Amino acid sequence: MAKSILLDMLPFQHSGGFGGALSFTKAVYDCLFKHKTDETVVYGLYNSNRGLAQQYNLFEYANSHDIELFDVSKKPLREFLSEESIDCFYIAFGQFYEGIDLTGIKTKVIMFIHDIFDIERCDNKIDYSITDPCNLTLWQRFKRIVNLASGRYAKQAQNRYRDIMKLYASDNTISYTVSNYSANALKYYFPEIKKEIKVCYSPLRKAEITGNIENEVLNELVNSGKKYFFMIAANRIYKNPGIVMKAFKRISEEYDVKLVTLKYGKSINNSHIDINYLSDADMDYAYKHALALLFPSFFEGFGYPPIEAIVNGTPAIASNVTSIPEVLGNAGIYFSPFYPADLYQAMKLVIENPSIKDHELHERAKEITTKQEEDLNKLINEILK
Repeated sequence: MAKSILLDMLPFQHSGGFGGALSFTKAVYDCLFKHKTDETVVYGLYNSNRGLAQQYNLFEYANSHDIELFDVSKKPLREFLSEESIDCFYIAFGQFYEGIDLTGIKTKVIMFIHDIFDIERCDNKIDYSITDPCNLTLWQRFKRIVNLASGRYAKQAQNRYRDIMKLYASDNTISYTVSNYSANALKYYFPEIKKEIKVCYSPLRKAEITGNIENEVLNELVNSGKKYFFMIAANRIYKNPGIVMKAFKRISEEYDVKLVTLKYGKSINNSHIDINYLSDADMDYAYKHALALLFPSFFEGFGYPPIEAIVNGTPAIASNVTSIPEVLGNAGIYFSPFYPADLYQAMKLVIENPSIKDHELHERAKEITTKQEEDLNKLINEILK
């Protein structure tokens, strides 16, 4: 019997700020198209009033997979779902539906909310602890603090989730998130959610490995054999790059070791190499040859990078907060994201004993990738059911 599915394509339109949302979405859809039959009709929801992400082209992806696009800015969503007799509406990232009318939806919905950091930040006041404003001006930094202290951010977050949560908690929606931490955070902040929130670990990003490293700077560093620590997304405030810079300044005074950051925007000393862009394949090379990944994030709903590091056989020095210990397990070398000396100690530990977590990281890599594969298959079956 023919089925009609509406897929959420809004993550293909978001240029940044939501981490692995697009990687997650594409991994799910790539798997779905391998399993669906020719009888399944697939539509894709997008919004012509929004821009496009640079990583993957929305229209090229839709065309290559015979996805018929529906522009949600032209017609109410409930009308399209009814007119096309959609059997399943899959929402990859619930927060992207802010401002979209979600009322009157009776179709089966599968909906993900990956995290609610915008809610939690207003409760734990994490902005007060940020020491490195990254690319923010002093005025922008001041406004963030004022908006947090005045309650404006909290009010904005409440308004953002008001309509989204009505659909997420409704009887016709199968509610998902990406970690047990996120599931419990949702229950804590939204006690009106009485039903089960299913957990599907984010699927592993799969890169096509080429024979050579494309980035010249990374290629030269790897071929030199010099040891280096690696940090990605160093331009994002909540990834906490400030603590890395503090700890590395001390480490580089004592050891002949480099720091490679992605998108920090500047170098703090001659041992610090900042790179603006790495392809997926080069990312794997960067992980594979690093002494360790540095992951000092204040918050994660899941946390791709530590898993990608250990899958490539590289230790992960990671924050001991939110979902990170759950996902990384005993393979992680943990530190407090508020104490530079704690990170300094962890970095020294790896420099002096690079194989300290070899057994644990290989075992955890097998466990987590198996669970990711199992969870993904269950999700695909639910969408196609």
